[in-house]
Amino acid sequence: ELHIKVMGPIQLEILNSVLEERYALKVTFGQPSVIYKETPARAGEGFIAYTMPKPCWAILRFQIEPGPPGSGLVYDSIVRSSDLLPQYQSETARRVPEALQQGLYGWEVTDLKVTLTEGQHHVWHTHPLDFAVATPMGIMDGLARVGTKLLEPILQVRIVVPEENGGRVMNDLVQMRGTFEPPVLQGERMIIEGRLPLATSLDYPVSLSSYTKGRSTFTSFFAGYEECPPDVSAERTRRGVNPLDQAKYILSVRKALQG
Repeated sequence: ELHIKVMGPIQLEILNSVLEERYALKVTFGQPSVIYKETPARAGEGFIAYTMPKPCWAILRFQIEPGPPGSGLVYDSIVRSSDLLPQYQSETARRVPEALQQGLYGWEVTDLKVTLTEGQHHVWHTHPLDFAVATPMGIMDGLARVGTKLLEPILQVRIVVPEENGGRVMNDLVQMRGTFEPPVLQGERMIIEGRLPLATSLDYPVSLSSYTKGRSTFTSFFAGYEECPPDVSAERTRRGVNPLDQAKYILSVRKALQG
C-alpha cells in the first residue's frame, strides 16, 4: 500500500493510466482523504524535566507562538552554551520538526515559531540521546497548553460554464463554503473565479461536468492552507505512542533507541 498526494480524482485517472500503459501495473485507489494541518491557537510554553528513570537528565522549556500563514516552522534558541552544550542544543533542534509531524489531532503542525528558552544537562546523568527523548514531550506539552486550530487546503478555481448554468454554479460555491469574484460574461459563457475548500469540492468537477452536459471547464490549483470554521473537525490516528503519555512514551522510545 502506498500513499500519494494529489489534487483530485482527475489526477488519479491520469496516474492510473500512466502506471498501466508505461509500467503494466494495474492499481486500485481507495477513497481520497483530505490532508489537514494544525497551528497553535495562541502563544504559550512547553516544559519537560526528563530526569527519571535514571540514567537520564534533560530539561527543556519552549516558547511556542503562532506564525503568519505559510511561514512553516521557525526555530530559535536563546539558551547559552554554558547551560546546555551545543551538541545537546543541536539534537534538540533536529528533533523539533519531527515532534511537530503529529499535533493534538494527529496532523502536522505548521505556521509557528518555537524558541528554546531554557535547557539543562547533567554532567553525570545525561545520556547523549536524552534530548531526543525529551524534545517531543516538551513540544507536545506546549501544544496541549496552547491548543491547536485545524487548517484545511484551499483551491483557487476558475469555472467556465454556459450562462444559463451560472446561477447554479454560484449557489454550489456558497454551499461548499467557497468565495468568488463577480462573474464575467464572455458571449454566452460565464467565467467565475474564486476559492474553495478541497474538503467540500473533491467530487465537484464530475458533478459540474454532468449537469452542464460536458460544456464546462473546471481549473484549479493549490492556494495554501486556511483556518477551518469552528464546526469542522478532523482527527487522524496517531502513529506510535503519544508523548503526552510520558511514562509509556519514555518506555517505547528507550526500547526503540536501544534496538
